[in-house]
Amino acid sequence: MRTIMKYVRYGRTASFVSVLAFGAMTLGEKNRWKLGGVTQELSDRMVKAAFDAGINLYDTADVYDEGDSEIMLGKSIKPYRDQVMIATKVRGRTGNGINESGLSRHHMSIAIRKSLERLNTKWIDIYQYHGWDLHGEFDEFLSTMDHFVDSGYVMYPAVSNFTAWQMATLQAMAVERGYARYESAQMNYSLLNRDIEYEVLPLMKYWSMTLLSWSPLHGGVLTGKYKRGEKPASGTRMGDRGFFFPYFDEVHGWDIVDEVRNIAQEQGCTMSQVALAWIVSKGHVAIIGARNMEQLQENLESVNVNLKKEQIERLDRISENREIYPNWMVKRQNGDRNFEIVS
Repeated sequence: MRTIMKYVRYGRTASFVSVLAFGAMTLGEKNRWKLGGVTQELSDRMVKAAFDAGINLYDTADVYDEGDSEIMLGKSIKPYRDQVMIATKVRGRTGNGINESGLSRHHMSIAIRKSLERLNTKWIDIYQYHGWDLHGEFDEFLSTMDHFVDSGYVMYPAVSNFTAWQMATLQAMAVERGYARYESAQMNYSLLNRDIEYEVLPLMKYWSMTLLSWSPLHGGVLTGKYKRGEKPASGTRMGDRGFFFPYFDEVHGWDIVDEVRNIAQEQGCTMSQVALAWIVSKGHVAIIGARNMEQLQENLESVNVNLKKEQIERLDRISENREIYPNWMVKRQNGDRNFEIVS
């Protein structure tokens, strides 16, 4: 089936990104995290297939397979470099030195130089803090990132795995100082984990930031390969790792998996395609990772799945989080405007 890609505006910029992004976490033969072990030859084929399908966003990190993911992606993406956007990350430990991790100017400056070398590129389109640094200071990592932008090393700053207050503070400081805005946040989001809807997503909507969803299939749980009450088999991601990651509520979570299975049968597609189509229906970007061409092709074809309104509502309802305070109070107090408001 021919894949007809869809695109969303990237943040408040004039750039657009595909609703499916290619996740390069599976690239690298060391396979340190038991996630893929993809070879260079297979990487080349997968990247070409993704590009031919219309994907123009490719995500990696300096810590994926100890840097080999960046090296492989850089080689695979070279024929298409000017037509795509590369996203990578900084924060994780890259060596044994005391300062070889975190968001210090020292570590970030060395890390970006090495990422540029591994990716064999002169610039990084989306450079993301991979997570919060408990010992970091906004002043230091914000000014360092802005220096990267001014120097032409980075097009767009971004974050990953930040809390709402952290994102709000850095965005406000960046705008106040005339620094480049932070245009996206890469966060764990799927039918099995909608936690960011409490605070992070409302903040992102306010700032017109794009959500890049990592692990949209929740480590493969939403593919249907794992069963309620059964130990994950060896040869699967969870079986090889020995635990479920990301974690989820296994008491209620399997009910969500069952509903995804029901809708997949109704649609005549796979469970993976339903789970990805649900994220796309919300206007977000789903980062897809694959171990082989078959998985990649299955995920690519999710853009051809058009969930019915009733099906989306069923998925929303069964996976909905309990409203927390003060969110439910805000909603209650703002229910007094019972007239039509034309926006």
